[in-house]
Amino acid sequence: MNEIAVFTGGLTIYWSAIIICLGIAAGLCLTLALYPMDHRHNTAVWVWFPIATVLSVLLSRLIHWYSHIEQYGSLLEALTDYRTGGYCVQGIILGAVFAALLVKLIRLTPTAGELLDAAAPGMALCMALIRLSSLFNTNCRGRIVITDKLFQHLPYAISWTDAAGNVEYRLATFFLEFIALLVITVILCAFFFRHRSEPLWDGWRNEGNVMWLFLILLGLVEFIADSTRYDSALMHFFLIKKLNPYASFISITQIFTAVCFLLHFIRYMRISVKTNGWRWYHFLAIVVFLACFVGAGYLGEYKVQRTAQYVRCYLWQGGSLLLLCLTVRLIYRTCVAKEYDYEDGE
Repeated sequence: MNEIAVFTGGLTIYWSAIIICLGIAAGLCLTLALYPMDHRHNTAVWVWFPIATVLSVLLSRLIHWYSHIEQYGSLLEALTDYRTGGYCVQGIILGAVFAALLVKLIRLTPTAGELLDAAAPGMALCMALIRLSSLFNTNCRGRIVITDKLFQHLPYAISWTDAAGNVEYRLATFFLEFIALLVITVILCAFFFRHRSEPLWDGWRNEGNVMWLFLILLGLVEFIADSTRYDSALMHFFLIKKLNPYASFISITQIFTAVCFLLHFIRYMRISVKTNGWRWYHFLAIVVFLACFVGAGYLGEYKVQRTAQYVRCYLWQGGSLLLLCLTVRLIYRTCVAKEYDYEDGE
């Protein structure tokens, strides 16, 4: 049950709703603070923000309806009645990207990448506070039960009461995501100030690279966090579901993050090879990248669903994803022109 902040007459306002609104406002303020550093006006942000918000809500809801169709009477109900059901975080990213492309189309920003670079830290901050809001409702999603009393408190665990009134402590997945997203916000701000203007070897500027960094760091967090949840948004194949209504395939979150990893790697590998030719480190990077996928997917996700060895599996998974991210960033560094002067940023 959601904790009520204000109740007067027929008006009820919940703490979770207040924190979500604060998260949206904080994200907007941070974006407005960053975007004018490259532009004299922020009209693009004011146009982008409401479009991105509406699209994010609709797409997040649509993905949740697809993966949890049993919770809704119809698609129309899912898109019009927001009193029940849930959302998927991938819709926020997709909504922001589509809105930026629309703003670019009407020529309010030179490139969609520049707008998304300024918006990425704000999106991370917004998502952090959205995850924090789970502390004020019953949306505990951790499937891992914490039995050691030493860890039965935040940030490790949160109490959960079942229908029979039994209390147990489950992994505080959303609160751990909140902490991780705050760290990502700081990293993105530092990257924005330090590296947003450095040129790549083939003449490309760094438009969109802050957003790409956000996606790969978010993927690192979401891939692991989604594995600890009992209500993951699963990819369904309708032909299989006709034979077995309970059959599912793989988490939509993990597919989305895997695609982001792959596109990120291909982008910088293409620039690096075009500039430097094929070098030994390109082949090594490909081998390591593919091995990390196996490590995160099989040794981490596949095994953790079939054993209770959570610590071992998540260490494999986390280590594989960290090495994957490091590999991608090292390839990125081979794309940066060595003539770049870090002192004056030109």
